[in-house]
Amino acid sequence: MNDLDGRIPADRREGGTVPATDGDTIRETFLRFFERNGHRRIEGASLVPVGDPTLLFVNAGMAPLKKYFTGEKVPPAPDLCDVQGCVRTKDIDDVGDRHHITYFEMLGSWSIGHYFKERAVELAYALLTGDFGLDPRRLYVSVFGGDETLGLPADEESARAWERAGVPRDHIVALPAEDNFWGPAGQSGPCGPCTEVFLDTGEEFGPAYVPGGEFDTSRRYIEIWNAGVFMQFDKGLDGVLRPLPFTSVDTGSGLERMELALNGLDSVYDTSLFAPLVRTVQDVLGESGEVLHHHRVIADHLRAAVAIMSDGVRPGNEGRGYIPRRLIRKCVTMAMGRGRERFEVAPVVDAVVRSLGPAHPHLVAEQAAVTAAIIGERDEFGDTVRRGLDRLDRVVARHGRVSGADAFHLFATYGLPVEITRDLAAARGVSLDREEFDGALRRHRELSRGTRTDQRLRADDVLPAAVASRPATEFLGHDTLSAEGTILTLFSGGTTVDAVAAGSDADLIVDRTPFYGEGGGQIGDRGTVRAVGRDEALGEISDTVVHAGGGYLHRVSVRTGVLRVGDTVSLTVDPSSRADTAANHTATHLLNAALRAVLGPHVRQAGSLVEPRRLRFDFTHPGPPAREELAAVERLVNDWILTDAPRRVEVMPPEEAKASGAVSLEGEDYGQAAVRVLSFGDFSRELCGGTHVEHTSQLGSFRIVSEQSAASGVRRVVAVTRRRAVDHSLAQAAALSDVVATLRTSQKDVVSAARRLVEAARTPKAERDTATLANTVETVVNDIPVMLAQADGAVGGLREEARRAAGERDRVVLLWTASEGKQTLVVSVPASLGDRLRADALVESATRRLGGGGGGNARIAQGGLATAPTTESLIEVLTEAVPG
Repeated sequence: MNDLDGRIPADRREGGTVPATDGDTIRETFLRFFERNGHRRIEGASLVPVGDPTLLFVNAGMAPLKKYFTGEKVPPAPDLCDVQGCVRTKDIDDVGDRHHITYFEMLGSWSIGHYFKERAVELAYALLTGDFGLDPRRLYVSVFGGDETLGLPADEESARAWERAGVPRDHIVALPAEDNFWGPAGQSGPCGPCTEVFLDTGEEFGPAYVPGGEFDTSRRYIEIWNAGVFMQFDKGLDGVLRPLPFTSVDTGSGLERMELALNGLDSVYDTSLFAPLVRTVQDVLGESGEVLHHHRVIADHLRAAVAIMSDGVRPGNEGRGYIPRRLIRKCVTMAMGRGRERFEVAPVVDAVVRSLGPAHPHLVAEQAAVTAAIIGERDEFGDTVRRGLDRLDRVVARHGRVSGADAFHLFATYGLPVEITRDLAAARGVSLDREEFDGALRRHRELSRGTRTDQRLRADDVLPAAVASRPATEFLGHDTLSAEGTILTLFSGGTTVDAVAAGSDADLIVDRTPFYGEGGGQIGDRGTVRAVGRDEALGEISDTVVHAGGGYLHRVSVRTGVLRVGDTVSLTVDPSSRADTAANHTATHLLNAALRAVLGPHVRQAGSLVEPRRLRFDFTHPGPPAREELAAVERLVNDWILTDAPRRVEVMPPEEAKASGAVSLEGEDYGQAAVRVLSFGDFSRELCGGTHVEHTSQLGSFRIVSEQSAASGVRRVVAVTRRRAVDHSLAQAAALSDVVATLRTSQKDVVSAARRLVEAARTPKAERDTATLANTVETVVNDIPVMLAQADGAVGGLREEARRAAGERDRVVLLWTASEGKQTLVVSVPASLGDRLRADALVESATRRLGGGGGGNARIAQGGLATAPTTESLIEVLTEAVPG
């Protein structure tokens, strides 16, 4: 959308402009209008695209519906409408101006193979001038002006439709393809000419449009709706436009932009969808008055992070996870750069959920988990940022400027984005050499990229158009480990070849195969390929991957003879490797079900790896499971193995599968017309295209090898089955026997003996001292139970007693003592209250009021006080520091 350069004055709202209204009203007005006009309202899709490798996130309303337009899937009705959450990452660095935002809501309507330009224009004009009440005299429309390169004429059909609807010809503007021909976000897909609607903001913002002259879309004329992308063509990987089997209509309007236009606001950050968020950011930062750039950026970035993470994505170093990590870290850096050592994100997350939750209820359900994950990311990154800011201050003090090399060091070592470094440098009155930074970053990327020596295809490489158009490989491996197929294509050295001889590597595509191609977390099969009738032509297949076009790429090393295109070949999967992989894949299903049964239904799969040696399973959970919980999970999986439950496979429509209770993985593409539902007993039922055992007893045994954090809010279990599970158990038993012998104790007493030994070695004498309490006071401050007491004893004893007393009744404990003229305060906060306050923050508040200094962590902290504390003075500290 184009930039906006001014407020629509109140006096321009005459002539029927819709009264000032909020985003919720606009959203519902749009949907009800199209429902009245025969469209079915559907739910918006996840931000994580399903089966579309061209997109990181859904970035347009039609993206989840792309296969309806190509005829690959049948829509639930020919005419549809919805509100779709979208994320556009390319503009992240521009966020904070008047209209750029990362996450936005797209109001969309579609007609798939039903009505076309005439009806689309009629509906658009009726909505804008009717339900939205806009003055028809202030509406201008653009249409496609034709393009010789594309070989397409001007869209006179749409222009005439607008005239019939009531738009005068001098309000219809023909624009070139770059403005009015909508292309797919990826490299291929449905596309066509489009028509857009603009609102005239008045002569204060420039001269009126004169037919044949410049149409000013940067100041006077504000785009408010792409009222019709007319899907007529399918752009192939070769760039050629081919007619679609039927024509369709796709419309889209950014909700935030529509509210801005209808209410005559200066910025999207002034809308009802953003203003409460911006105010909350100001409150959290302790800043009021004028809304500044960093207020907008933090509001936008946390809004986008909440939306993304509510769809199951967690911060990480690559792929989709890098986006919320980048957004959160930028917010933390901005806040700390403003002197906020601890940026409280929970109130902003709450404001986001209150704003978006009524229309997107899954944000409400995920709020606690998302908040915990963002806090974890903030805490993990905070110390790094602090060191980076200290480094920046030293650079400025020493050189009076920030060189590009300095900025790159801050970026590479401390994660400070260059834009943040630039702003922080400017606040300190110095400049940054951006050109030098860009050069350093470019050299770093070139060195990191290196030289690609593997000339075989990757799954994400673009196949030549002639190959991409071939039918997808038929997979036979659910029922057999060997089959015959015909070689369709051979790739070697990055190009297609007719034959591959012994001693060479290649990628081989056949028409049918028993080899499973990597996907759904399961690695690809390995085995052999042999030319039928020519025993000397033999190759070893080390891996199998599936290209986006559906072709299975078999990574083959030819050992003897020559493999040729057109050969009939016998393909045989390594049975031992497949058996171990199948067992581990089935184990992930049982583990998923057991985790949900023990930890709760909030658990969702966040990733997996299935290979012959082991399985790795990532799942959402706010913290580490207790040892007893992991033991219960392990026991439950082994109980299910002993039931010898048979594998049951059903094929059904996706909606029916999900209605039956089948668990599905967010973002996974399970097929089109039908999906494969895999069940074991009454305890596991999932959508899955992978390979599995026939009976659960074939897993033999299941053992958890490790459990740890994989990312904020995501835990990772590594486990083994079959022979490796037995080996793991035997190794543990042998290790236990060695420990029993070393400690000279019995097996049943080995744990207590080891604990006594460790405690004796690690605990200083002071820590073993006991503390005697006096003048104990029990009270409640802002609904939090508190115990305060004066104590006698060493500091180590105070710390131990504070921990014990805090954990005993889930209360905050403050103990203080005087020793050799020194006043010492010890504070302990139990884990159950950790979301409301921290021990080190309370000590900091006390030392600010009473003098002194100290430190610690969220659970236990201590400080030396300049003034002797009293019960009254400490209650005053608590009242100020404890949130209500």
